[in-house]
Amino acid sequence: MLQRSSDSDLQALDESVGAAAGRWQQPTVDLREMARILRRRWKAVAAAPLSLIALALVYLIAVSTLYTATSTVLVDPRRANVVDTSQTVLSNFGTDDATIESQALLIQSVAILHRVVDKLKLTADPEFTPKPGLLDPVRRLFSSSGPAAGASPEDAARARSVEILQKRMKVTRQGTTFLVDISISSEEPRKAAAIANAIAESYFEEQVRAKYDATKIAASWLNGQIEGLKSRVVTSEQAVEDFRSTNNLAVAQGVTVNDQQITDLNNKLIAARAQTAEARAKYDQVQQLAKSGGDAGGINAAITSEMITKLRTQYADIAKNEADLSSKYGVRHPLVANVRAQLKDTQRLINEEIRRILDSTRHDYDVAKSREASLQQSLDQVQGVSSSSGSALVRLRELQREAEANRTLYESYLARYKETSAQESLEMPDSRVVTRASIPIRPSSPKNMLILGLTLMIGLGGGCIFAFLADYLDRRIKTLEQAEAVSGVPALAAVPLIGTRELAARAKRGRDELGRYNPRTMRLLPPALQPPLMRYAIDEPGTFFAEAIRAVRLAIQRTMRIQPLKVVLVTSALDNEGKTTLAANLALSLATLGIKTLLIDGDLRNPQLTRALSPHANAGLMEVAKGQVSLDRAILLDRSSGLSILPSPAVKDVDIITELMFSERIVEILDHLRQHYELIIIDSPPLVPLVDGRALAELSDRIILAMGWDQTPQEVVTHTVNLLSPVRDRILGTVLTRVDLSRLRFYDYYRSSAYLKPYGSAALKPGPAE
Repeated sequence: MLQRSSDSDLQALDESVGAAAGRWQQPTVDLREMARILRRRWKAVAAAPLSLIALALVYLIAVSTLYTATSTVLVDPRRANVVDTSQTVLSNFGTDDATIESQALLIQSVAILHRVVDKLKLTADPEFTPKPGLLDPVRRLFSSSGPAAGASPEDAARARSVEILQKRMKVTRQGTTFLVDISISSEEPRKAAAIANAIAESYFEEQVRAKYDATKIAASWLNGQIEGLKSRVVTSEQAVEDFRSTNNLAVAQGVTVNDQQITDLNNKLIAARAQTAEARAKYDQVQQLAKSGGDAGGINAAITSEMITKLRTQYADIAKNEADLSSKYGVRHPLVANVRAQLKDTQRLINEEIRRILDSTRHDYDVAKSREASLQQSLDQVQGVSSSSGSALVRLRELQREAEANRTLYESYLARYKETSAQESLEMPDSRVVTRASIPIRPSSPKNMLILGLTLMIGLGGGCIFAFLADYLDRRIKTLEQAEAVSGVPALAAVPLIGTRELAARAKRGRDELGRYNPRTMRLLPPALQPPLMRYAIDEPGTFFAEAIRAVRLAIQRTMRIQPLKVVLVTSALDNEGKTTLAANLALSLATLGIKTLLIDGDLRNPQLTRALSPHANAGLMEVAKGQVSLDRAILLDRSSGLSILPSPAVKDVDIITELMFSERIVEILDHLRQHYELIIIDSPPLVPLVDGRALAELSDRIILAMGWDQTPQEVVTHTVNLLSPVRDRILGTVLTRVDLSRLRFYDYYRSSAYLKPYGSAALKPGPAE
């Protein structure tokens, strides 16, 4: 139920459960507790997404709808070379990432956007003209006062249009490819496509312009260099010719005449020496044959001679004919003699031819020697001339090399100038459009579903975080465990909150009794006219409210059996925590058991109990203490329950109240009442703001501390217990008041209405109570 049992027969069970709990470690994250936090803080969880969604809807309604058109450009590193040149003045793009990223940034450059603004006349477009805003005065405080000195209004307008265009523009590279997307957002679909295509075209124009300017500059520079090189070539070649003429260094086919003569004579001398050696070899062979007496016909010249070969062939034929005739006619025959004469003549001719060859060999040798000597003499003479002009030739070659270098440089610059001039008239961009921007058919911004979805997710996340944070920072007492842990004393019960409808329905029952009530003769209100909440425990004994009062009553009865107990102080830390209702119902509950009970309104500064039960009382605790009236006359009796009530009418002079609480007269009054009543319940003032309650606490046997559920902060409870430290051992326990059982299930399910519903039927709807 709603009370906390502390019977001795359950002590062993509690100790075993505590030991088991000590061995079992509480998990770091309790998902069930997190779920309960979210459920009990559902308003905070729902407020964040609802607020954000409302702001998002306002934003979606206020923001302009934008359409995005995209033009895709290929930054192609391969260049179409129309003019047959070996190299362009402005080299083609590289293929590295830095180059492609640089081209993407170039597309966003101010120079290109200026072209687009001028081409499409965006300075006259309201969309690209700055609109006055509410925060403009604030922005001016943190910005320059105006355009720079010398800037015309047209330039300032164009700069502002470029700034707006940059915000509406997005240039992205597709992965690691050479494709670059140019996206433009505009309020008009056709305008977005036109601007995207215009930016691509301006980018190409900028490429062509840059190449043209570079080529033009290169051509102009080359032209200036060519003029200087041309004069240097003429000067160097003229110096070569002048030096050659001065030193008589004629040149034929690239070399001097003297060098050419030396080369020719040297070649002829070599050939002559070879011929002399050959003639000498033949002559030596002839001389050797002559000395040895050998046949001179065996020399090579004789053997190879055609004439000798023919004569020898003729000689052989005649010898054959002689042999034939001799065998036929005999050796003395005239024909044979004639043939023999022919044979001798042939032999003579052969010998003469051999002698002629021998003479020719000697003559050839002499001629070869003479020719060799002549060539050697000529070569010596020419070499002598070459040695005397050697230093001049060295200088001549130096001049020739210089002239050749100037000529080569001049020719290369001249060829480059012609190539550059050809390129100047034909320059092509290194990029091309892959996809022209088309007119978008759907808006790209704002993305309604995405914004709402993200807003909902962020709102739910923020709401959950806020709920956890609020629950963590919420230090108000919510459960009996918290009350017991904070105060350090037992938590006796949780008194539920009674709905206003239930109280209003019960209040209507006293209308008939109101006509019979006479305030002059009846100082105590009839039960029907008393506030329903003051008697709820005995009027509705089957409710959770009455059950909680009985739990407090049980704790008092248990203490009374163990030790003497006469005075019970019902108090609270702060005002309006339900202590008066608790005191009244507890006193009535005790009185119904037949216990002679006295209920004292000890809150002299704010006597709520007196106002509720006896608003017309003219004597009370103060008057008794002063001796103005007797206790018998001041005490009122509720005949329906047998409860005695000592009211406290309103005191005009509040200065003496505190002094009265610390006076011996109060002690005497309580001592007198202890002798006539079994139990005295005192409705005390709150402890924190007033010292009256602390004085009454020292005169009481037991103290019951009321705490407003979800109202009293834990720090206040700790401070209140510290205030009662002199009489801490007299604190019987704490009672949670005004507990909303329907919300309690989110904190303590087993004491909530969900768990206790089968055992009661009282109205448990939350609402304010007295």
